[in-house]
Order: sequence, then C-alpha cells, then structure tokens
Amino acid sequence: MKAGERIRALREAKCWTQAHLAGAAGLSLRTVQRLENDHSASRETLLAIAAVLEIDVQELMGEARLEERSAGGSYAPLLRPRPALAWGALLTLPCMVFVLLNLLKYGVGVAAPYDAAAQAGASLGLADAFMRISPPLFLGGPLLALVLILIAHVTVRGSWGNGALSVSGVELRSSRSAIALTAAATASLLVLVGYLAVENLAHLRTALSAAGA
Repeated sequence: MKAGERIRALREAKCWTQAHLAGAAGLSLRTVQRLENDHSASRETLLAIAAVLEIDVQELMGEARLEERSAGGSYAPLLRPRPALAWGALLTLPCMVFVLLNLLKYGVGVAAPYDAAAQAGASLGLADAFMRISPPLFLGGPLLALVLILIAHVTVRGSWGNGALSVSGVELRSSRSAIALTAAATASLLVLVGYLAVENLAHLRTALSAAGA
C-alpha cells in the first residue's frame, strides 16, 4: 500500500476529514491532499502526520517518495534550512558586532570595546584592509543571509509543460531561529544604513561649511 493510500485509510478509520487531519498535524489542507494523491511528502510532513495518526513514521518513510521542501533541493545542501541558518548567522555576525560596538560607544557612552577593537586592528596593520572590505562585508553579509533564509524556507511548487510554467502554490516555513536571525539581520542593516546616512550628512555639512567660509 502506498503512503497516501495508507494515510487515507487511517484517516477514514478515525472518521477524520482531510481538513481535520491537516489541522491536527499543523499542515495545510493542500499538503494533505497532495500526499494522499501523489504519495510524496517531506520528512517533516510525514513526522507530523505519523504523530497524529499514532503510527511509526518509518512505515511511511519507506512507502512515500520523499521530497525536498526547501528551494535548494538535494543538490544544494547550503540552501537547506539548517545550513542556511548557520551560514546566515556567520554572514550577519560582523555587521552585528560592528553595530553593537558603535551603539555602545556613541549611544551609551561605553567606548572601551570599540577602542580596544580599533587599537587591535591598528596594531595588526588592518586599518586599510578594514576600510576596503567593511562596506561589502557589513552590507552584503546580512543581505546574503536574508537571501539564504528566504530560499531555504520558501518552496514554489509547480510544473513545466507546453512551454509554460504553472505555479500551484507557495509554501513558507518558519522557525524561531529563522525569525530571530531575520530580525537580527534586518535590524543590523537598518542601524548600519542609518549610521552611514548620519555620518555622510555630517561630512556634507562640514564640506558645505568649509565651502561657504
């Protein structure tokens, strides 16, 4: 018996509708319909359904065609949720540290961490390198992290035929880690852009004052 047929039989034995099963498993009705009709699902879907139907998930694993729910698929491990979150955190970290040090110094008046980092960089001769790599690193890092998170957690489902792409649905998965990292990357970018805008305005005022004098 195929996975979809087995799930349908178990569901009907409980006198459940597809909508009831979807709600109990925390899935969309479309996901349950697709599983029963196409016999394909992600591991996460099978785990959720096995839990509410009170059966061993291994029984379904062997009967269903497992699909990748992330846009990256099996050919792009980096674009699966866990690796994407890990790389996203790594890419966002430099910007977050820079923003934190600046907020401590200019917002709170605690200059020691900022000054220590600047002194360490100067002693290592990294000042020039920092000026060159900081813009793409601090701006590009969080932006790339957001792109990775988006790709890893959004799945566009459809089919290609007769020279046209037919999109049947878009699935968005989220987790506390993904939400937290998205918020951190977005906040870091906004603060950094605001900081750069204020700094450039200050330089512009200085230049205009010098020109007027």
